[in-house]
Amino acid sequence: MNIGIPKLVIYDNQISYEVDITCAQGNRTLWYSLDKSFADLLCDNADAALLGMLVPAMLAGENIHIQGALSEQLFYNLSGPLQKAVQLIIPSLKRINVTADNICFDQPERAKGVITGFSAGIDSYCVMADHYFSKVSNGFKVSHLIFNNVGSHGVGGESLFRERAERLAPHAKALGLPFLMVNSNLGDFYCPEIGFQKTHTLRNTSVALLLQQGIGRYLYASSFSYVDTTIGTSYDISFSDPILIPMLSTEMLDAVPTGGQYSRVEKTLRVAGVPDSYAALDVCIAPESASNYANCGKCLKCLRTLNTLEIAGYLDRYESVFNMKNYKRYRSKGFMKILITKKPLSAEVRAYAKEKNFSFPLISHLVALVMRNQK
Repeated sequence: MNIGIPKLVIYDNQISYEVDITCAQGNRTLWYSLDKSFADLLCDNADAALLGMLVPAMLAGENIHIQGALSEQLFYNLSGPLQKAVQLIIPSLKRINVTADNICFDQPERAKGVITGFSAGIDSYCVMADHYFSKVSNGFKVSHLIFNNVGSHGVGGESLFRERAERLAPHAKALGLPFLMVNSNLGDFYCPEIGFQKTHTLRNTSVALLLQQGIGRYLYASSFSYVDTTIGTSYDISFSDPILIPMLSTEMLDAVPTGGQYSRVEKTLRVAGVPDSYAALDVCIAPESASNYANCGKCLKCLRTLNTLEIAGYLDRYESVFNMKNYKRYRSKGFMKILITKKPLSAEVRAYAKEKNFSFPLISHLVALVMRNQK
């Protein structure tokens, strides 16, 4: 695989980072685009392209050669250490060689901008609780928010990305922070065998690497706590974030995993202390069932969040964004899943309920008992 020299091109109100990719499957162009008002943040080196294309190249077993300028630090990590780590998560990947024409040994100082992804979910609001609403040194205080289309929007694709971005934009504006909506065709280079959950850390960080001219620190919201950190075959790369993310840094961009110091329950309680989240929290994976609310109140993530908030006594804070009629109907189902599921996030809620002397609904206990006996 050959990664050409990136170029920045302006189309109407958008600025696009484009780089030609030559591989066994033919010649294609990888692109990322965002509003041209953020042009001063973009750099035209090949860091983003290399990170974005690493997994597709490893899956195909193709060596990579980069023509554009490349960070020495990123080159070192992606040539060996990161590949080994990603192979442990996705065993079908093959070790490849990475070569470059222009490795940059002298880099400018890091810019002062601090960016984090903003989806209005528990993870992203927890980052805001720690790095915006709390007192924190300027080098770690969020100055920009970002929302990406690199494969997370499923069947809806670009239209769903734009719909979600438009819904988030007013909340970002209310926070008084610049909101970058970055569209890309990066997801087209990934096959279904390598799904988004197994690669999102690399895909999203490739976007941050575009912005090194104005952004010097990238805060990546980790989904799991340190106690659950592992590196091995998994359905979600997030389990490895504290190990992987520092390897994605460059001389100009410090990639920082954040949130791993909390359990999901602790994050939810932290977010419940942020009044801005009461009208903006969005955790739903089935918005088509939400009926004039941001959250449906009955999908897996809605139920887990609302069950936690109920145990804590904070349900009333989120009545405007959750369909509470749905929740009242399905809450017992949510508690039942918490009782029988062995995954870490459910175990955390069970432990919290015990700590609070919370009584699960009797029907949840009975159904859980029947299901355990059937196994």
